[in-house]
Amino acid sequence: MNGGIPDYLIVGGGSAGAVLASRLSEDPKVRVLLVEAGADTPPGAVPSDIADIFPSSSLNPNYFWPGLQARRRTADSPPLSYPQARIMGGGSSIMGMWALRGVPSDFDAWVKAGAYGWGPSDLVKYYRKLENDLDRDQSQSKPGRYTIRRVPHGEWPAFATAMERAAMARGLDNIGDINEDARAGFFPMPVSQSDSGRSSSASTYLTSEVRRRPNLQIMADTLVTALRFDGLRAVGATVRRGGETMAIDAREVILSAGAIHSPAMLMRAGIGPGDELQRHGITPVAVRAGVGRNLQNHPYLNIALTLPPQSRMNENLRHFAIAGVRVSSGLENCPPADLMVFAIGRVSGRSWGSSLAMVGASVYAPFSRGHVTLNSPDIDARPDVTFSLLQDPRDPPRMVQAARFAESLLMETAVNETFNDAFLLPPIMALNQFDRPGVMGSIMGQAAKLVLNAPASVSRWALSRMLQPGRWIGNRQGRTALSDDEILSAVAPMGHVTSTCSMGRRDDPMAVVDNTCRLYGVENLRVVDASVMPSVPSANTNLTTMMIAERAAEMIASKAGTRH
Repeated sequence: MNGGIPDYLIVGGGSAGAVLASRLSEDPKVRVLLVEAGADTPPGAVPSDIADIFPSSSLNPNYFWPGLQARRRTADSPPLSYPQARIMGGGSSIMGMWALRGVPSDFDAWVKAGAYGWGPSDLVKYYRKLENDLDRDQSQSKPGRYTIRRVPHGEWPAFATAMERAAMARGLDNIGDINEDARAGFFPMPVSQSDSGRSSSASTYLTSEVRRRPNLQIMADTLVTALRFDGLRAVGATVRRGGETMAIDAREVILSAGAIHSPAMLMRAGIGPGDELQRHGITPVAVRAGVGRNLQNHPYLNIALTLPPQSRMNENLRHFAIAGVRVSSGLENCPPADLMVFAIGRVSGRSWGSSLAMVGASVYAPFSRGHVTLNSPDIDARPDVTFSLLQDPRDPPRMVQAARFAESLLMETAVNETFNDAFLLPPIMALNQFDRPGVMGSIMGQAAKLVLNAPASVSRWALSRMLQPGRWIGNRQGRTALSDDEILSAVAPMGHVTSTCSMGRRDDPMAVVDNTCRLYGVENLRVVDASVMPSVPSANTNLTTMMIAERAAEMIASKAGTRH
C-alpha cells in the first residue's frame, strides 16, 4: 500500500470482510487495510480441504477459534464446543456451501424492525450482483463473482430422488431456482461451488488481480486486541502479530468479525449494555443495551440413512447438499416457508462416505433469542454464548412438526425402499459424528466401511450402539416412532449466528447500528457482518452476509466524499 493512514480498517476477512475489502479498494484513491486473525488462503495456495466440494475444511481445527463454547438452551446448560471460523473467507471457507437467499418475509420483518431500505425489493439486486448462478438464465443480468450451481439430477443418490417424488405426490411444487422463487416446495439445493471447487468470499473477491492493487493491504495471522478511540471517535485499533503489538490508525473502522466476536470486541471497547460493562470494570464509551443481545440461530436435527450399494451416490462424487424442502408450519403468527428439510448425499470425504446419507429438519424462522456476553475483558478469553434454542414457546412445536415431516417422507414406501435403516443422530455436528482426523480417523474409516457394507442386520446392530444417545427409527419392515421429547433432545445449533448488533431505529434501545451500518453513539465505526441482521433469515446465512457487505460497500463508497 502507498503511504498514509488507511481510509478503512476492516477487522475480519470473513464472508463480509473479504467482500468489503475488494469492493472498497476498487476506488484507487481509497486506502484499505484488511486484518484477519486466521491464516490467509491466497490464490495458488488454497488448502485442498478448503477447495474441496465436500466440506472437509469443517473438520480441520486449525481453521477455528480454539476454546469457543456455547450453551444451547439456557444459562444453566453446560457449555459445549461451538466452532466459529478463524480463516480468510471465514464461514464461507468452512461451511457446507448452501447458497440460499433469505425469503421476502424475512426482509419485510427487517424493515418493520427499523432497517429502512432493506426490504425485499431493495435487496434482490445485491444478491444478483454477487451471484454467478451457472443454472440461471443470465441474459438479463451480468454474472457476479460468487459461483453457484446445483448437483445435476443424474448424480443424486436414489433416496433424494425418491424424496422428490414423494414431495410431489403430496402436492408440493417443484421449484427449479429457489433463490428467484422463494415459495414452499421441493428444490435442488443451490451450492456455492464451481464444477471443480468451493466458492468462498476469499477465492472469489480477493483474487490475484484484487490483491495486486497498491491501495489494498492484507494482514493475516493478525489479532485485533482493542479498538482505539479519541473520545467518541474511533481512530484505529491495536493489533498483535506474532510477538509484536502495534497501533494502527485509520479514518474509519469497520467491524466484520461475526455475530459472536463483533459484539465482544465492542463490549471490550466500552460499547454495550451498562451492566455488562460495569460487571467487568470496563469504562463506558457508549452505553448501547442491544450489543450482544438478540442472538439467533437455527435449531436442527439429523437423521442418518444407511444405503444399499444401488442407492448410493457414486463414491467418486463428493457432493454434500443435494436438495431441500421448504414447508410452512401454518401456525398462528408464523411466517410462510418457516420449516426446512434437507437431503445430504454423503457424510464423509473418505471412500465410505456415500454409504451413509442424512436427512435434516430445522426451524428456519425461529423466535428464540439468546445473548453474547463477556467472560473477561481479556482478548484471549472467549466470549460467553447462550443460544436459548427452543425457549420461545412458538419454536418447539414447529421443530417437532419439521421432524415429523422429514420422518413421514422417509417412511413413504417409495423412499424407504431406497435405504436399509434410519437413525436419529445425537445433537452434535453430524460430520464430527462420522469423521476423525489423523491415524485414528483412518482406522475408524476402515471400520465404518466394513460396518456399512456388512449385512443390514449387522450394520443396524453396530450403528445402534455407535450412535447413542441417538437411536434406530425404522426401515421398510417397521419403525419405532419418535416421541416429541426425543426430537427436541436431538436438536443442536447450526452455524448461522446473527443479530447481536442489530440494525434498527435510533430510538430503539436494542438497536446497535443504523441502516447504513454506522454504530449509534460513536463516530467513524461501522459493523458489517451477520450481527447487523435484525433477525436471522429463513436460509443459511452466508449469502445474505455477503449481500449485506455488497450493499454496505456501495453505501460507504457513495458517502466517501472528497476526504482523500
